[in-house]
Amino acid sequence: MSERRHTTNAFHVQLDFYWQSVAVYALTLILYVVIRALYFSQLQQGLVVVMLNDPVVVVLSLFVALSVVALIGEMIMDRVIIVGPDFITFVNRFHERTFTSDEIDRIIIGKDRRVRVRPTTPMIRLHIKDRRRPLRIRPALSDRDEDLVTAVLALRHNHAGLTS
Repeated sequence: MSERRHTTNAFHVQLDFYWQSVAVYALTLILYVVIRALYFSQLQQGLVVVMLNDPVVVVLSLFVALSVVALIGEMIMDRVIIVGPDFITFVNRFHERTFTSDEIDRIIIGKDRRVRVRPTTPMIRLHIKDRRRPLRIRPALSDRDEDLVTAVLALRHNHAGLTS
């Protein structure tokens, strides 16, 4: 696999969304606690009394904790997509799966029907032979989304029996 990393395009999954969600939820929790303490005049001598049984504090704390767990999970997985002229490889810390152009039935690049808002980058669906459901690749989650779409288009162009 090390030869492939040097000769092909490797696209890493971004963690920006996870960092942003942790920051927004934590900031919201801090602001809520401070505003609530000031509103109920519980700020005495620099000491903030926080009621842990407040439902909003509990829900916001849960969001912060779940976002941190998701961020740590994604950091541990360290997912990478490697696209070559005749293969595509999905790599994470624990597993590696390569699909050659012989195993790929077709590649469809288009929009995701489940998303109501028009996405800026398309959804890539890989239909694999002997597999019931297609693999979905969201280029927007990659560090270089336009390059990933270009590399998959080159893979589709190199494959003879692919449709749009």
